[in-house]
Amino acid sequence: MLSYQIFFYLTTGLLAANALPQVKLLSKLPKNPIETPAPDVWAWGVHPNGLGYKARNGLSVDQCFKNPNLIDTPACKFPAEVCIEYPEFASRSVCAGNTYPADVCASSIVFAKTEGCADAIYPKKFCLANLVLLTANGCKQFKTDMCAADVKLAESENCAG
Repeated sequence: MLSYQIFFYLTTGLLAANALPQVKLLSKLPKNPIETPAPDVWAWGVHPNGLGYKARNGLSVDQCFKNPNLIDTPACKFPAEVCIEYPEFASRSVCAGNTYPADVCASSIVFAKTEGCADAIYPKKFCLANLVLLTANGCKQFKTDMCAADVKLAESENCAG
């Protein structure tokens, strides 16, 4: 008998909860929003009272600079332009996923070693000055010259064959 009472109360409670009126959100985007409300910029959620809300999915660049302890967290993501302007961040997670122009990639070894420069083609002089790029796609055409530039490197596995 007790199990029937529990079943009855649970069923009645669930039906009553679904019968509550749902709130229809009437808010709209402004005519000229200051940001593009794209799925990758905004996060959607449900408030415990049933109302939906929308919030930024991360911090602004300015907020990240003001809170340096957050720079290497998923909350901060710098666009390529900021990473180029502040090269000290180029190899950090805050700049991961960016793609850089070839001239930026060839401007420093810091950029050349990032994933954003994986497809860049480097000038011979740059490759010879940065022998650590021996296996990089952009220096493959100069492999023989790079191996000949350093005895230790010439004896390495990367220069064999």
